[in-house]
Amino acid sequence: MNQPEYMDRKYFGQIKLGLIQRGLAIPTLMHGLSEVSRGLCSAEPGEEITLALAEDFIVKTTLNPSEKDGPKLISQQDRLRLYMEEGETDVDIIPVPDFLKQQLKKRTPVSENICLDGYCFNIFLRAIGKGRELSMPIEAILSVIQAAFEEGAADLIQLNMDYSNDDDRGFQRLAPLVEAIKKRFNTFVALKGFPPLNKNTIDCVYASGFDIVNFPLEGFFGTAKSKKIMAAEKTYEALEYASSVFSPGTVLTDLIMSAGAQDKFKEGIDRLINSGIIPLILLQRDSMKETSSYPNLVELAEHMDQAIQRNNLPLKWLYPACRFLSPLDTRFFTEDSLKARLAVKPVYRSGLGRRTSAGFAAIRRKLRIRNVSDSFESAGL
Repeated sequence: MNQPEYMDRKYFGQIKLGLIQRGLAIPTLMHGLSEVSRGLCSAEPGEEITLALAEDFIVKTTLNPSEKDGPKLISQQDRLRLYMEEGETDVDIIPVPDFLKQQLKKRTPVSENICLDGYCFNIFLRAIGKGRELSMPIEAILSVIQAAFEEGAADLIQLNMDYSNDDDRGFQRLAPLVEAIKKRFNTFVALKGFPPLNKNTIDCVYASGFDIVNFPLEGFFGTAKSKKIMAAEKTYEALEYASSVFSPGTVLTDLIMSAGAQDKFKEGIDRLINSGIIPLILLQRDSMKETSSYPNLVELAEHMDQAIQRNNLPLKWLYPACRFLSPLDTRFFTEDSLKARLAVKPVYRSGLGRRTSAGFAAIRRKLRIRNVSDSFESAGL
């Protein structure tokens, strides 16, 4: 196959981008193969399937009709091989965990609001009414988390909170849930949501037990159901304050590339990283194919690397994600497939590292709570 003129080697990053943008066709005869069927639920066009392009480098793509042109998977000598214009390579299909398959068969509020992204188990929530009710009962959430952990399917829980008219953007509703998760499971918990009106609420978010926070600068496009966007400067202010509260490397934000704004995008990356905030670039399916072309992504990946190194930001709290370019996996975009590796080993994969980091996080959180309480007392609050 002819490769684009700007690429004379195989880059897993470009293959990932191509799969996200164009989807994947799998011949119907292959659906019965165990290594294929384990990664599918319905095998209907539109279903998502997760591929491992390399160790710790994964992509979630959409299943196309088997006859459609474009990226195609075939079985060749007892292995699965991907063919597309960006190159060809052996791949593995990530199995759908049994607990998730069982949930998807039920078609309940729980099954329609959970998904896996690598090590991360995402739960999508929204506020109900004017009290403290969430769209799912706490016990139902704890039950599905336990099923995920019992199967070894996840190492990190992320609560994705849709936009709420509450001043705290729904945090008071989440506090009992994160406390219950921390009480029952030895795990890290991330919050992805909208910044509260009062930045001091972020101290409470940290004190409640959240280890990681993500206030997306572009709203939740492509990552959850919400389409709400808040003023960028307000989100910047919340992110900058959060970086003074949370541990280094645990404050994140999602970015989306826009047409003709490469230099401005770099400036935004610099501002974030200089403030201790880690940017994640969303790779989208159907929009901005020209602006998110591979050379632009390589340029941004290299720029992120340099900014991370200048600021010495730790990356161990990141995880291999299906639809993002992050500082953790830039080498898969900038180096050929034989050399590409994660920048660091994520904390979630090491039992000892996880216990040690959890211990430090707990100590730091207690110190932070005490310092904030002392400040409030000295101010007469």
